[in-house]
Amino acid sequence: MRSDAASARKARRSPRDQDESAFSKILGELVGRVPGAFAAALVDKDGECVDYAGDADPFDVKVAGAHWRIAVQDMVALAAFATLDTIICRGALRSFIVRVLPEGYALVVLLKKRAGFASCARALDACERAMAHEAAWSLPKGRGVWIGVDVEVDERGRPTWITIGALSCAVEVLGSIARLRGRERGYRVRLPSGHELNLVREPGNKWYVDENLG
Repeated sequence: MRSDAASARKARRSPRDQDESAFSKILGELVGRVPGAFAAALVDKDGECVDYAGDADPFDVKVAGAHWRIAVQDMVALAAFATLDTIICRGALRSFIVRVLPEGYALVVLLKKRAGFASCARALDACERAMAHEAAWSLPKGRGVWIGVDVEVDERGRPTWITIGALSCAVEVLGSIARLRGRERGYRVRLPSGHELNLVREPGNKWYVDENLG
């Protein structure tokens, strides 16, 4: 019965009301990497939706995006929030994460109730970096450091192979990274080229590197 009800709700959802853009995939990957997220939207300085992704009615996603873009505008007008970069709002029924982007854009993520926020920072970072690359934005220093990657592991759970875009290669583990949160695991690895980087696994088997792989 529960499965049938879920299928019925999915069938009633509205189809996309605008063509997909280069941002669609980026937003979809973000939704898949943030625990509890079910939709995300990129809105411009006027609150207009540039693109969206996720499992929700497009109208609801766009209204949320427009609302939070107004909230950002009101907040940054105050001296205390002039350098605002992220808003996290936990609600009784829905929660939201808002990332302020260059040139007046904003990223709005919609989450289910009781969603956790501990594992969202790197996912937002990776999304912001990908969007900046696509839109030719210049990010503030210290932003867009992390990149989401796919990783294969050995029987001990240690990384053996990474894939990002067209790049796919073996990695050699040089050591572990300490002082990470909870169930996170980190490794210093070396590529066949000799390049070294930090590789971190978050709960849910989501992996990130902290440098451009080329």
